[in-house]
Amino acid sequence: MRRASIGWRSAIFVALAVGALSMLVLAPGAPAFAHNGERHEAAEQAPATATSTPSAAPAQSAPPMDASQIAWPSEDADSDSGMMEMHHDRPTTFAGRLIAWLGAWHPAIVHFPVALLLTAAFLELAAAMRGKPVYAASNKIILGLAVLSAFVAAPMGWADAGLPAPDDKWFLTWHRWIGTGLPVLLLLAWWLKRPPDEAAKKPSAPIYEVVLVLSVLVILAQAYLGGNITHGEDHLVF
Repeated sequence: MRRASIGWRSAIFVALAVGALSMLVLAPGAPAFAHNGERHEAAEQAPATATSTPSAAPAQSAPPMDASQIAWPSEDADSDSGMMEMHHDRPTTFAGRLIAWLGAWHPAIVHFPVALLLTAAFLELAAAMRGKPVYAASNKIILGLAVLSAFVAAPMGWADAGLPAPDDKWFLTWHRWIGTGLPVLLLLAWWLKRPPDEAAKKPSAPIYEVVLVLSVLVILAQAYLGGNITHGEDHLVF
């Protein structure tokens, strides 16, 4: 019975790894080869008179382009492959500048709940596969830090993106509302995890493992949506 329980837990985490890999491989968007799928012909046949005419002007090389003249992807708000335009006019009030400054920290702070949750999941997987609950005894503390950082990152995301607008992209809308509810889901996982002393001796409860797997899948989807916002919808295309 003990060995069957360990195998059941291992199967859950293996399914989690397969699901995460599938999400990366099957990311929406067509494969891009060469320059965004552009086909280059070996040579185009030009009229013979074009090269034989003595009055043809010699080709001139284009002048070097200044860095300020480069059309960055973020300048094309309507492009699906470019980065999404997230820049706003600089606020004029102190409160507005403070909110904008706090929002600028969202991309950095959001890495903490992601890394902490995945660390907890890895330790649970190791504990289930080796049959040693002590491996995951510290997950109560790790998940607590993940919850605190998630509750900090969520309002910073609102400060960064602003209030919802009719022209918001679909991935920004989903990223906004999933990010709003994700701290509560992490809080539930933390609440279901046994205290360290008890977790070192007993395997994790099945309901906790289900919530943990769900949290990992949701936070991976949330990270993908965030990548759509900052790097474009085809940022994970193979």
